[in-house]
Amino acid sequence: MNSLVLNSSGPQIRKNCYTIPIMIDPELKAHLEKIEDELAHMRRVSTGVWHTLWRGCIYGAGYVVGAVVIIVIAGWILNVIGVIPEFSRQVVEFQTALGNIGGTIK
Repeated sequence: MNSLVLNSSGPQIRKNCYTIPIMIDPELKAHLEKIEDELAHMRRVSTGVWHTLWRGCIYGAGYVVGAVVIIVIAGWILNVIGVIPEFSRQVVEFQTALGNIGGTIK
């Protein structure tokens, strides 16, 4: 059974109990090393504490906004269908309350 092994000395093919080094193009090796360095840098940057904190805050805000949108759309659909007739009266009361906010205090 053959398997490919990547060591610090370069790629090798492992055949049963011995390894055979593979000759690799120097330009390809330099390109692969550059890719490896970029991946290592990305791993270091993306696992920082501040990066993780901000990602968590953004994802959390996205969940809240998404839940609100789904609830509003579901309420609107149920109102259109007529399942929630009380909802339309509540909306009118809410609109009049918002209209009175700008008026004088009684």
